[in-house]
Amino acid sequence: MPFYDGTKILSLKDIDGFDPDLYLCTSNRSAGKTTFFGRWFVRRYIKQGEKFVLLYRWGYELQDVATKFFNDLEPLFFPGYKMTDKQRHKGIYTELFLTPPDSDSPQTCGYALALNKADQIKKVSHIFNDVQRMLFDEFMPETGEYCSNEIEKFYSIHKSIARGHGEQVRRVPVYMISNPVTILNPYYAALGISDRLNADTKFLRGRGWVMEQGYNDSAKQAEEQSGFYKALGGTKYGAYGAQGVYLSD
Repeated sequence: MPFYDGTKILSLKDIDGFDPDLYLCTSNRSAGKTTFFGRWFVRRYIKQGEKFVLLYRWGYELQDVATKFFNDLEPLFFPGYKMTDKQRHKGIYTELFLTPPDSDSPQTCGYALALNKADQIKKVSHIFNDVQRMLFDEFMPETGEYCSNEIEKFYSIHKSIARGHGEQVRRVPVYMISNPVTILNPYYAALGISDRLNADTKFLRGRGWVMEQGYNDSAKQAEEQSGFYKALGGTKYGAYGAQGVYLSD
C-alpha cells in the first residue's frame, strides 16, 4: 500500500536556499506520516548514533513514551529491538533506551520533552547537547488546546537543545507533523503560512522552514470502505479524517 514518503520534503531548501530548521507536514489521517518519521529517526540512531527528542505538549504525556512511539515500529521495521523509558529529574523529561537483538545492554537513544516544562528543561539543557533532531507529532491538536505562550515555550526548548559541543547554536531541525485541523493555528500564524496557504498548495517555503500539505488517496479509499465511515462519513469529522479537510475551518 502506498504510504507517506517524506523524501521530497527532506530534500527541500528554504526560500533563501539554506537547509531549513523547521519541516512541517500535514495530510489526511492514516497516511503514514508518523511511521515514516519515526522509522527514520530510529534508523539514524542505529546507523549513525544520532539521538533524538520526541516533543509533546503536556507533562502527563511523558509516561509510557516508549510504548506509544515504538510499538508499531518494532514489528514492521525493527524486529528484536526493544525500547524502554525512564522518567528523570522528578518527571522533567523521559529518557529513551534502545536494546538491540541478542543484547542485554540498553543504550540511550533519545529523550521525550514537554513544551509546558520549558523552564525546567532550560536548567538541565546540558543533558541534550548531543541531540540531532526533534519530532513534534500532532502540533495541531484536535481539541484546540495549546499551552499558554506556546510559541515562546517551543522556541525556548529548541534553544536549550541547540547548544553545546563548542557551538553557540547547533543546527537541530524539528519535524512537525499533524493532521489538518486549522490554518489559524499559532505555528502557521507565526510563520506567515496562514496568509499564503490555499487548497491546492502542495509545498511551501519560507525563511528557515518548508511545508508539505499532503493528501494520501490510498488512505482515503481505505477509510471510505469501512462500515464506520459509511455510517458517519458525512459528518465534519469524517471529511477531516478521510479527505484532509481542515477540521475547524
